[in-house]
Amino acid sequence: MAQESPTPVVVARASVAVVAEELSLTGSATARRTSSISSESDGLVAEIRVDEGDYVDQGQILARLDSVVSEHELATSAAALAEGQAELRDALRRRDEAAKVHADNLIAASTYESAVAAAEIAQAVVSRLQAEHDRSEEIVRRYTIRAPFKSVVAQKSAEVGQWVRRGDAVFRLVDAEVLRIDVPVPQNRFGTIVKGTPAGIRFDAAPDLRIEAAVTTVVPISDPAARTFLARIEVDNTDHRFTPGMSARIVLRPGEANSRSALHVPRDALVRMDDGSHRVWVVSDGAEPVTVRPVAVDVERFQGSEAFIGAGTLEAGQRVVIRGNESLREGQPIRVVETGG
Repeated sequence: MAQESPTPVVVARASVAVVAEELSLTGSATARRTSSISSESDGLVAEIRVDEGDYVDQGQILARLDSVVSEHELATSAAALAEGQAELRDALRRRDEAAKVHADNLIAASTYESAVAAAEIAQAVVSRLQAEHDRSEEIVRRYTIRAPFKSVVAQKSAEVGQWVRRGDAVFRLVDAEVLRIDVPVPQNRFGTIVKGTPAGIRFDAAPDLRIEAAVTTVVPISDPAARTFLARIEVDNTDHRFTPGMSARIVLRPGEANSRSALHVPRDALVRMDDGSHRVWVVSDGAEPVTVRPVAVDVERFQGSEAFIGAGTLEAGQRVVIRGNESLREGQPIRVVETGG
């Protein structure tokens, strides 16, 4: 009877690595700031400078209301202020001249005091006119709607020619430069998940991109219904790759205090059985021909391309098949054609 030809396989060695505890959770992205921008004055919309979806900078003009009447009032107050300032200068000049003459006893004291009083009255008038001018200037300013922070226009609620009242929302702005990932954490992890806890984030919209971040805030209030507390992670989004409302998968790593050594093999070494259990094919080294035998393993968890398994089933350094293990049988001769990393 012809001898069975060895099956070519690729193998890798089981090894020990320090693995930190990981907590896999889900969360959702929210904007750092959301604001409904309203008009500070009643008026007719004269100009809209942005549209929904536009990115705006802090202080950028979003819209203007018709301010013709208020601008005329501002011009009137400016003219009145200029007139009052001229009269004040004249009153001060007459007061100073009266002071010199009064020092030489050439005019009555009452005449000098009248000049001083006139200057004080002129100063008070200028102060009043300055306040009225500032008020008119503020009224005109309020006809211009500006962005309070760098953001994206999420909603526009008015058009040119529309009458808006003070307090009516004209725009809704969303600050998407930084996203907050809100993660509900089981309450039994309170105290282990703290500010600065490392976190790996994968948005469901871009599952191949892993973002490294850290917990920025822990809200120390438990949700009595869900038995969770809130951990918040802030993610830079200046490239606007993601948007508020997106879901994300988060892996929290509490730290070295919860780390331990564990045996791991490449995920490709695992063969899943019909009952949901796993086994690997172990190479029987030191004999000819080289054969394989199945070993049941208890998978504790997956991390990337590695599978961490429970103690007592394999030993560090043993070789396991990672390619060509789909149809092996116990005692089958093999030929190692390549060794995995």
